[in-house]
Amino acid sequence: MMISYRVHTGETAGMAVVSEPYVQLYEDVHADPSYEGNPLFSRDAYLERASAQAQTPGFVTVSAEDGSDLVGYTYGFTMEAGRWWRGALKPPPDEVLKETKLAVIELMVRDDHRGSGVGRQLLAKLLRNRDERYATLTARPVAAAHRMYLRWGWRVVGQSQPASDAPAMDIMLIDLGVS
Repeated sequence: MMISYRVHTGETAGMAVVSEPYVQLYEDVHADPSYEGNPLFSRDAYLERASAQAQTPGFVTVSAEDGSDLVGYTYGFTMEAGRWWRGALKPPPDEVLKETKLAVIELMVRDDHRGSGVGRQLLAKLLRNRDERYATLTARPVAAAHRMYLRWGWRVVGQSQPASDAPAMDIMLIDLGVS
């Protein structure tokens, strides 16, 4: 297995996340029963969100490829100072709210590549050389990824329910050490 990683910015990043290989990987990951067939995780909802998010300042995508096969990706964008997650049940700590943050939106790894370090490398490359002080993401408490983020040093700082039919999500944060 020879994995190569690519960082995509600008229009290339936006086109990547809505291309068929990315959408198919998203669907494959969310076919897991823990997602309970929730409409938030449907193909159409993903495409709608990803298309809008790709227009956000600081949007960046990192892909992992084994030859010509997409085996994983992550993406995020700059969350402006004063902004926080939609549906948050409480505001974040003041020191977090007043800063710009990197909002990590997706981290997808093909099932046959999980546990090999691909996800960790994708996230490390996304977080590298950022200007934001913090990175934040949401994760379902019952998901294996939630435990993984905790092992990697992320901490839970709140909860969110982004839509009335969406599951509850933990809001997680990590200090990137940028001052």
